[in-house]
Amino acid sequence: MARILVYDIPTRLFHWLLAIGFMSALGIAQFADEHGGLFPYHTIIGLVLGMMLILRIVWGLIGTRYARFGSFLFGPSAVIGYFKGVLAGNGRRYVGHNPGSSYAILAMLAMTLVVVASGMLMSAGGEAMEEVHSVSSYVLLALVAVHLAGVLVHTIRHRENISASIVTGTKEGESGDAINSAKPLTAIAFMLLTALWAGGLIRNYNSHTQQTMLPLLGVTVELSESEHEEAGHGRSYQRHEDDD
Repeated sequence: MARILVYDIPTRLFHWLLAIGFMSALGIAQFADEHGGLFPYHTIIGLVLGMMLILRIVWGLIGTRYARFGSFLFGPSAVIGYFKGVLAGNGRRYVGHNPGSSYAILAMLAMTLVVVASGMLMSAGGEAMEEVHSVSSYVLLALVAVHLAGVLVHTIRHRENISASIVTGTKEGESGDAINSAKPLTAIAFMLLTALWAGGLIRNYNSHTQQTMLPLLGVTVELSESEHEEAGHGRSYQRHEDDD
């Protein structure tokens, strides 16, 4: 077998940016003062992750072979067989995502959606949405831990550094299993859209009111809780209206 291209650049960029963004947002939520200057960036990062997730869902439908969600779907027998093989030490090696990692990734994407959506809906749902946001964040953290454990098991069982594969995009395999392009232009588009969205959120951020406006959507978002909002158990989102 030779080194073949398996993971395209957009998929690799999303993977690492999601990991960095989630851990950064979690760190701010855990250690920053809710009324300090740093805390609003917890919400800004969450909004950026939301945009990235939308782009990843699109790429999961139209992207390359191993980026498409269709390649993540395995039947119950395949999942059971995979875990039996892991326990027996002779599990089948997959060029793309194995059944365990596939469902872990789908679960992490779904839970990221819940985390971001619950953060956006905290004002409407009040204390209930705050609880959903908090619990879903810890569930996502647990899923990340399970995913990392799976990576470690795979690395030991198959003596293959798959963490390096998500950097280089290559794995050992047959030439017929390779994707035909790393999709660099799509990666540039992904980074450009994400950067424009993030830049707009930061540019529209008012440190005095601790609000920002969503680019193109005209929605003003409260990035931290004021004393009034704390009494109402949530952040407020309102349609931006021009005062002119």
